[in-house]
Amino acid sequence: MNQKSETNKIAWEYNAYAFWTKELGSPVDFAKQLVLAPQKALRRHIQYLGDVKGKKIANIMGSNGKKAIALSLLGADVTIIDFSESNKKYAMEVAQYAEVDMNYVICDILELDTSTFNNFDIVYLEGGILHYFQDLNAFTEKLYALTINDGKLVLNDFHPVRKLFLQRDIFLPADDFNAVGDYFESDLHKNSHPHQKFYPAELHDAFPKCVLRYWTMGEIITAVAEAGFIIEQLIEEPRFDSHNNIPGDFTIIAKKP
Repeated sequence: MNQKSETNKIAWEYNAYAFWTKELGSPVDFAKQLVLAPQKALRRHIQYLGDVKGKKIANIMGSNGKKAIALSLLGADVTIIDFSESNKKYAMEVAQYAEVDMNYVICDILELDTSTFNNFDIVYLEGGILHYFQDLNAFTEKLYALTINDGKLVLNDFHPVRKLFLQRDIFLPADDFNAVGDYFESDLHKNSHPHQKFYPAELHDAFPKCVLRYWTMGEIITAVAEAGFIIEQLIEEPRFDSHNNIPGDFTIIAKKP
């Protein structure tokens, strides 16, 4: 594992189980929510995933298991690939209470042996993943290797337009939308942990930092295409706040020929 990946792994290990319990509820309570309405957890992407019953799905950086367990409840055979043991602990407890079988592989995906993991009908990732990878081509090549021929990639992430704004976290209120940033910069950024904002200010210094690389839309599209995928759709969605005239996230639907 390279130094950047190790830094991010340390950050995502920090207080993760306690955080998910605080934000989502105890594993038993969260499992009850998912069992009652699995489609709700997938509502933004279910139309792109299609009928998942009987499909083998890799949920990349699947974190607390919310999406993976919902997919499992709908009849999919799901494997999460993530590097946080704390995330796994929470996710597997929720899966147990939801009474679904789910695989959870702990590793840096860039070091994953795809000769063993290479038979997924759908590779699915969502919600702020790409900025954790410094080598985007190496990452999309792994996604390609995981996917069967005629399989599908559903890749959702934060819209790169955020690079223009002082506040790049799309879940935080941002009143200043002057284009003061450099869309084309390629620097590495040492940023605060994404969970830090949910805690009192006096606790912020205890959180480890993450190392992020923000990509342009052109770099993302090119990396997916160069890996070998055929891009079928690029869907851009508005922000989740009152600034819904600005893109918030995007989803790429692609096939492995």
